[in-house]
Amino acid sequence: MDELRILVNPILLGAGHSLFSALGKRLPLDLWRTTTFRSGNVLLTYRPAAR
Repeated sequence: MDELRILVNPILLGAGHSLFSALGKRLPLDLWRTTTFRSGNVLLTYRPAAR
């Protein structure tokens, strides 16, 4: 994987499910960039952590 991009849409919910529960193990990632849009959405860009 070169990078992982997650778009966060801020809405309030009572409960949720883990986005990565099916992976089975943790992947070391570093937050590389954030982009905030006027709509309130935030784009989070992660890259693999240096080992």
